[in-house]
Amino acid sequence: MGVERANIAVLQSGGCTPVINESLWAVVNGSQTSFPSSQIFGSLRGIEGLISDSLTDLCSVTDSSWAAIRQTPGAALGATRKKLNDTDIQPLLDTLDRHGIGYLFLIGGNDTADTTAKISEAGKASGMSLGVIHVPKTIDNDLVQTDHSPGYGSAARFVALATMGSGQDALSMGKASPITVIEVMGRDAGWLAMASGLGKRSDQDAPHFIGIPEVPIDEELFVQIMSDAYTKFGFAVAVISENCRGTEGILGPETKPLLVDDFGHAYHESPGKHLTNMLSNALNTRVRHEYPGTIQRSFVENISSSDKEEAKLVGLAAIEAAASGFTDRMVTLVRSSNSPYVCKTGLTSVETVANRVATVPLSFRTPGTNLPTESFYEYAGPLIGNPLPAFLRF
Repeated sequence: MGVERANIAVLQSGGCTPVINESLWAVVNGSQTSFPSSQIFGSLRGIEGLISDSLTDLCSVTDSSWAAIRQTPGAALGATRKKLNDTDIQPLLDTLDRHGIGYLFLIGGNDTADTTAKISEAGKASGMSLGVIHVPKTIDNDLVQTDHSPGYGSAARFVALATMGSGQDALSMGKASPITVIEVMGRDAGWLAMASGLGKRSDQDAPHFIGIPEVPIDEELFVQIMSDAYTKFGFAVAVISENCRGTEGILGPETKPLLVDDFGHAYHESPGKHLTNMLSNALNTRVRHEYPGTIQRSFVENISSSDKEEAKLVGLAAIEAAASGFTDRMVTLVRSSNSPYVCKTGLTSVETVANRVATVPLSFRTPGTNLPTESFYEYAGPLIGNPLPAFLRF
């Protein structure tokens, strides 16, 4: 595809990751190499900036500033969860036309794939010459057509270390505070919760149960598993995805969602808190509810080295794809080897990604407890960077 208008725009969308700004830098850096005469604009607050013509000049950012941005959590341009509506299309296209933008790069997850497809379709319908590339990111790791998603490795490393630490704390406290329920992110898939088991080297080590959206939680079985672990080891730790369900539907007394976002995603009262209260009553002991929230996706001290490198890799690959004439594509990560770990990039149509979810396969989880199998260790181990520490006990 020959794009006549040469200027470039890039935006960040959806939930942040610890390495999302590495992809932003890579897009800008790659653009300056492949399109040296082009202006490069950053759209503030994702598509909101394109709709309202709120753009910033990224060519004027200094190398020292980029060095700091690459170490900064959150989205440097600001993110959004706004769904692109029909009434937004013309103002968005007007902004692209006004600034002579011929290439648009969207850094985001599942919903961003849908937005990418809609913008591309609108551009074609208007006769606009526009190349549109989706740069993947999500700590949820639920993008299809790719081996894994940039951002997941760093968040998975955090969850693994947090679970290891919480297990040691619960073991140390004994009867004073022996049980912990950790609630982690993961709206539609349990990839992040599964990562809690990456530091587990024996039956005694935390976690002892993992709750994921793919498998409804049987509350009686959950209590029994946690009670058995407490009896056997003197402590017990469960890790629960934020959107877990029970066998009868919503976990807890409140069935109405607290919030439904623009994309129709419902957010319910904490299932982890419900299970914490249930365990406390059933076992007549103190149960802690830990909810790290956005710390999981913003704790830069735990960034995975491989995750950061791949966040850069997909940004540069997006530029190469656009320069080669591709559009309506998402960059993918393609694993060719586990030992040694080797991963390259590919391309897939955004239409094959939008509104789809990659769930945790059966081969990665143990029935009943959902603890990771050896296959999951082989899959996720290379993604979290340096080896996890080995803890010792008296």
